[in-house]
Amino acid sequence: MKIPPIHINRKFYIHGFKKGIYLVLQHVNRIPPHIGLLIENKYHSLQIRGKELNVDGNVLLKNILIRKIPCIFLEISPHPVFSPQHQEEVYLEIMKNFTKVDGENETCLSPLREFFEEFYKLPKQKTTLIFDLLDQLYLNSFVKSAAANFVETTKDNYFYLQPYNQDILLEKINNELNKIDSGVKR
Repeated sequence: MKIPPIHINRKFYIHGFKKGIYLVLQHVNRIPPHIGLLIENKYHSLQIRGKELNVDGNVLLKNILIRKIPCIFLEISPHPVFSPQHQEEVYLEIMKNFTKVDGENETCLSPLREFFEEFYKLPKQKTTLIFDLLDQLYLNSFVKSAAANFVETTKDNYFYLQPYNQDILLEKINNELNKIDSGVKR
């Protein structure tokens, strides 16, 4: 499994994510991290409890700061034809095909695989884990910049996600689902 390094090459500041498209990696110190998409200051993600759609980016960022969530924001290169607004409309349509992270077929990566195949021609069948998506994004120069908060990097400003595989991912998801079923809070 190839784990691409993430080069943190931009300062994190709360008002720096209002325009454009960002792949948001939250809890990057956990296995697995949670990922979502911030488009023009609106956040969308698929979670165990369901969908998070149209969350105000300012609310997301304040929550990250208050809870000190280790996160990375990868700025995605603008699409040469489609506006971020159009991409968001299509992404919201894609999200209609998903209900929640279920431990069988759907993970937080599932709608992102569809999005990046639709707009950036990254084959979804080659994207089973976040490492695959990151590898394809970097290989095709689709990451314009990366900012991090509450993240420890190497002296050269690189960050490496912790390795895991599909079995570990499903085990973690099933553990979280069991906690929800038994009434235990995260």
